[in-house]
Amino acid sequence: MNFLRIIILFLISGYVVQPAYSQVSVVLSTKKVVIDGKSYYLHTVKPGETLYSISKAYNILQRDIVFNNPEALDGTIKAGQELKIPVKSEETPAAGQLQSALFIYHIAVQGQTVYWLTQNYNITQEELYKYNPDLEHSPLQAGQVVTIPKKNEAATQPRKPKVAHVAHIVKRGETLFSISKSYNADLNEVLELNPEIDAKKPNLRIGQEIKIPLPDAAPISLPVATSKTDTVIIRKDLQTPANADEHSDTPSQQVSVADDASGCVETSQKDFRIALFLPLYLAENSPASAPDTSLVKDSEGRFRYRDGRYWIYPRSANALEFLQGALLAIDSLKKQGLNAEIHVFDTMRDTVKMAQLLKSPAMKDMDLMIGPFATELVNQVTPFARENRIFCVSPTAVNASSLKNNPYLMQVNAGEINTVNPMVEHIAKQKNTHITLIGNKRDFDQSLYNAYLNKLKTVFADSSFTTLRMHPDSLLDPVKYLKKGVMNAIIVPSADEAFATIVTAKLNTSTHHYNVNLYGLASWTKIAGLDLEYLHTLEFRYAAAHYIDYDSQPVQHFLQRYRKNYFTEPTMNTGYGTVSPNPYHFAFLGYDITCYFVSALKKYGKDFGRCIPDFRLPTLQSDFLFNRIDGGGGFMNTHFEIYKYGKDYSIVKEN
Repeated sequence: MNFLRIIILFLISGYVVQPAYSQVSVVLSTKKVVIDGKSYYLHTVKPGETLYSISKAYNILQRDIVFNNPEALDGTIKAGQELKIPVKSEETPAAGQLQSALFIYHIAVQGQTVYWLTQNYNITQEELYKYNPDLEHSPLQAGQVVTIPKKNEAATQPRKPKVAHVAHIVKRGETLFSISKSYNADLNEVLELNPEIDAKKPNLRIGQEIKIPLPDAAPISLPVATSKTDTVIIRKDLQTPANADEHSDTPSQQVSVADDASGCVETSQKDFRIALFLPLYLAENSPASAPDTSLVKDSEGRFRYRDGRYWIYPRSANALEFLQGALLAIDSLKKQGLNAEIHVFDTMRDTVKMAQLLKSPAMKDMDLMIGPFATELVNQVTPFARENRIFCVSPTAVNASSLKNNPYLMQVNAGEINTVNPMVEHIAKQKNTHITLIGNKRDFDQSLYNAYLNKLKTVFADSSFTTLRMHPDSLLDPVKYLKKGVMNAIIVPSADEAFATIVTAKLNTSTHHYNVNLYGLASWTKIAGLDLEYLHTLEFRYAAAHYIDYDSQPVQHFLQRYRKNYFTEPTMNTGYGTVSPNPYHFAFLGYDITCYFVSALKKYGKDFGRCIPDFRLPTLQSDFLFNRIDGGGGFMNTHFEIYKYGKDYSIVKEN
């Protein structure tokens, strides 16, 4: 409010800086940016320039400069200082007029693009962006007025453009006639644009790219599958891209299958269609959606902050890393002979969008669906998967009810509730042990605590364990419940960071007098305030399906490929600012899931479910052991390992 008051007083007073000496000539800047939807010139102040001289040069008021550059509030500017100068609207022609003395004003219609404008008006993309900076950061919209500079008399009328076209990837069962009809394109024009196609025998092959002419200045309607998906065609007869991994795949990337289960036979199917449903939020990741489009560009045209960080819409980060890992897996499988169409759909975590995607006729032709992430979207996909007998792999969502009713659902993330059995069974193997189950009264969901309590009652006599429920700020000391002369196994099934930190700190003080082993959750390993030394001292154990051995050769090889292709490191999922109940790297998850399920599809065909319990494949992060739930239900990954923090500061896997 004080800042606003100062500006108002400054403007009311009519304060201006009058030239005290002969002004230097101001050279107008051609550098334009868009900030919060407004266009600005970025003017670098030269020695001798003043607010007065700059305002005159740009034909704007000094107060407009000050309002957009509050550091110039006192009227002084320095050489080298960068000012944002608001761009004045170009001279607008009279109503109905499409030309002025210097410009043509083109009103865009649906289907036209920046490329169409450059071809139609014989202008470069750079020139177009110079007079229309918004086009560099957002797509051309129907009804948008575009300023076209006149070069000469011939340019005042649009010349006949080069034929604008889109690229179409031929799919199974398509013919040149059916493709032309779906785009409402003339068959002869399609043949003219694709001279390599024999007009007498227009035989097309799956994966072939053909050019489809677009109607001139008229609305276009693309086929649903083309407009809603990015398709990557992977064929073993195609050459590996120049930036692909040069090294041969490691043993972790080769399929190693156990003896086939009864009734499992290898498929004769050679070509496959695979759908990936990911919340990529492509619209939000466009430059127009960036918080500040004055972001600088690197040599590859990618936007980044001035401190070097690349900008990306936060909610899409996990899905993007999953896709990057999946693409590396596809590249590995391609070298093993995979022929497949990979369709990537942006779900935007939107149920309306998901419903539209499932209505696409092409969706019924899929052989495998990976995703979506969100539970509500999985609930939409599972009836479709069951009806069309397509296996759907849920990478992250936990939905027991959907599993019970759908034999075509594969759930990778089993959830913390399924760690109870392996943890209690591990404790049961220990001798001379007293168990204390500590619950957090503040936990809204007590299902995990209750599951441990029921399992303990089943395995142990009541005298073998003690239950204790406490509040994080309680003065109750769990050390009072420890016993001497035995191993005290302390189970704390709570994801509450404060509770885990407090209980761990209190138990750590007891280790000089008692033998203590602490059993908690995998998410504790990512709590910033939890002292790792306490975990090692208490020989902390947790059950998890995800673990990465960074010393292993396959993991090192994957990281080399990831860095080479994406120039960054995989990051840990932390649940958008909270501790994830089962932390994992989405890049590794995308790689493991794609390798595992596409390999099963390639070996056994679309109906690979009966063989999946006996299908084995070395993975990088997530070991898979799928079992069918409730006889006729879906499949859940039931593989968990127990990991131990040793007093020697090691982290080891216990059998």
